[in-house]
Amino acid sequence: MASRQMFLKGLKVADLKRELEERECETTGKKADLQNRLKEGLENEVTVEEFQNKFLEVERKIATLSLESGEQQRVVNTALKSPGSDIDRLSKPELSSPVEISKIRMKPPQFDGKSSWVNYLRQFEAAARANDWSLAEKATALTLALRGDTTDILQTLSLEEQDDYHQLVKHLEMRYGQSHLEHVYHSQLKNRYQKSNESLQEFEADIARLVRLAYSSTPENVMEQLAVQAFLDGLRDTETRQALTLARPSKLVDALARALEFEAAKQSCRGQAKVRRMEVLKKEPAMKQRLGESPRRYWIRGQFGVGMVLRYVTLGVAILKRRKHRHHLKRMSNTQTNGGE
Repeated sequence: MASRQMFLKGLKVADLKRELEERECETTGKKADLQNRLKEGLENEVTVEEFQNKFLEVERKIATLSLESGEQQRVVNTALKSPGSDIDRLSKPELSSPVEISKIRMKPPQFDGKSSWVNYLRQFEAAARANDWSLAEKATALTLALRGDTTDILQTLSLEEQDDYHQLVKHLEMRYGQSHLEHVYHSQLKNRYQKSNESLQEFEADIARLVRLAYSSTPENVMEQLAVQAFLDGLRDTETRQALTLARPSKLVDALARALEFEAAKQSCRGQAKVRRMEVLKKEPAMKQRLGESPRRYWIRGQFGVGMVLRYVTLGVAILKRRKHRHHLKRMSNTQTNGGE
């Protein structure tokens, strides 16, 4: 570096310009500018010695990386040949210490005595299963979930009964449950019939509610059969009841679906019968004018079995008149023959 500075100071302006021209640099300006410009050019140049030094340094780095890569490959090969070493390391005490896994805690809803106790108990049991609670934890959680007047029941329990989950549920069931009202629901279900302004969906929903309240401890399949029978017995329309009896649905939802389908088909048939009757009534004046008298009326059941349809049988009336006229002529002929004799 010092030798370069001495070299630059010893050069004249003409020498500086010549050196700059050789390096294709600008040659205008003062001597100091020319010196600085030539200095920058010399710094950017790399001598043969410097290039050799850099090349040797790169070779040393490559050799070092090769050694490190070989060492890593040797370690990998050793690990593959002896897999038991990893198992031994995993069995160390510091790695076998218990690890605490955080769980999502499901908070049970609160019970104030105003909502259904049966529905609340199902929600509480679901939260207890999700949290994996023991009986003691369930008793504590249920005690803390009581609100309002329901907390008064704790005054009637001893500490042992309060900590006993089954005893706590038993006392709450006696106070807020509906098991003692089953005979009332039995009577309501027996006397439940579809109202005049009640849809099939509303009637089915109330039947399902009463059956579940009246037979809460009954198996599900038996409860379905009881619900279907109560639904059939309470239907307002006789034809719908007969159609469902023949269909024999096994579930209440199936009975409701069949009833809705039959009601829709019946409404469609009624519309078609009404159209046919209107067509007959429109033809009545022309028929009276052609026959000169009112035709005889015959009541004939429609082909769909819905209602009685009024039909006019004009051909039968004409045939009866013709037979009567022939019978009269025959009698007159017989009378004349007998009189001549």
